[in-house]
Amino acid sequence: MITVIAVISLILYVLGFGFVLQQILRARFEYLLYYCVIFLPIYAVFLNLTYTGTGIRELVVLLQYSKEIVFFSCFFILLFGGAKFIDRQWDLSTLDKSLILFVMLAGSFLILPIGEASFLSKLVYFKNLLLLPIFYFFGRNIKLDIGHWRKAYKILFGLILCTTAVVVLEKVMGVHLHAVLDWSRYQLDVYDNEVGGIFGIGFTFEAQGGKPRYGSFFAHPLELSASMLLPVALSIYLLLNVRFRENKVKYFMFLGTALLCVVLAYSRATFVAFFIMIIYMAFLLRYYKILFSAFLAAIIFTLYVFYFASEDLRYFVIDTITFQNSSSITHLIDWAEAVESMIANPLGIGLGTSGNVSGVEEELSIGGENQFLIFGVQMGVIGMLLYICILYLAIRDSAKAYKFADTKEERIIPFVAASVKIGLLLPLFTANVEAYLFISLVSWWLVGYSETKYRSYILKRRKSRIRMKPSIS
Repeated sequence: MITVIAVISLILYVLGFGFVLQQILRARFEYLLYYCVIFLPIYAVFLNLTYTGTGIRELVVLLQYSKEIVFFSCFFILLFGGAKFIDRQWDLSTLDKSLILFVMLAGSFLILPIGEASFLSKLVYFKNLLLLPIFYFFGRNIKLDIGHWRKAYKILFGLILCTTAVVVLEKVMGVHLHAVLDWSRYQLDVYDNEVGGIFGIGFTFEAQGGKPRYGSFFAHPLELSASMLLPVALSIYLLLNVRFRENKVKYFMFLGTALLCVVLAYSRATFVAFFIMIIYMAFLLRYYKILFSAFLAAIIFTLYVFYFASEDLRYFVIDTITFQNSSSITHLIDWAEAVESMIANPLGIGLGTSGNVSGVEEELSIGGENQFLIFGVQMGVIGMLLYICILYLAIRDSAKAYKFADTKEERIIPFVAASVKIGLLLPLFTANVEAYLFISLVSWWLVGYSETKYRSYILKRRKSRIRMKPSIS
């Protein structure tokens, strides 16, 4: 049965891949966005299903790099296609320059003989790292109209409904989809990664006390919960800005399903991140009723935990806050190792030496439970500070683009971009979030789009000021 499903899904993907590549070659770049929203969430499980159904490791490796064919094809067409590259004028913002410096710094660590990782490992890691500025570049340079964005919203909400259906089914049946697809064998045979845990599919699928955490068709529960920040931010904005009651009910339903996914994923960092994001959105929207709702929910949750919840949940919350449970202790140990490495090597120890993505050799890995420290270990204090600066500028410029926008439609993307990047700040302290393909790459696309809007508003203001200046006779 799994073999039949794997073959059917493989045929559908090959057809979809060919169609998307054809559309990109025709400069219909909106299909790249649709491809990302549809494929990136299911990427890991799709590869797992393909291997379990066919047993062909080489096919999985080929499929792994098919997405890079799409991404880099689009990148080179945008960069060198159309107007002459040499004659093109670039309006570089501070955020643009910061990202360029970040890539140049990473590139220098790739070329120079720094670190113990092999050149191939460093090259793979650099390729993964390069996807972040490339997706930002897509947002800066791909012009999408309102119709394209609306179609992307529909695809996203369809994705959320499918995600919720799968995760609820997992909960009801008490079985992980990853276990059904033999995730452990796939990880061992393809990546030489031996996963453990109570359920045999990795420790990220279990909470304290052996409570199961579900990941639907995302790579794992942490990626699922972090990815829900995007539909939550979009749902809240649309919920507060549509007219008809039917539409409000619809977006409230999408909001509820996304939050249900977070609850079943059992991610503490993302759960707190939602409250932080909601508070930020309240100030951004100047809709302070949201603040009241958030604080009321926090009070109700606190009272429930201390007076009505089971002892397991109560001690779980207390141990989390006081950093006494096993997961929190692991974070502290990894953070300490990373900080110690940065103190001893403030200029970095090279690419592929921290984190848990492709290109990182496990025996060389130091730290890995904090995105800021991951970059700090590899590219030194300068690399970590550059990354922090990039995040600050991304949030600041997206928020300004939201404030400068003239219509509600133009405000959606900057609002979602700023809110999601704020929401991801806490998970960035506890995980390698930039490795979560869907939320990382799509959010950088949104930031790039917001930056283009922000720069256009700045240029308009400058031109209007020049016109208003009195001429000297």
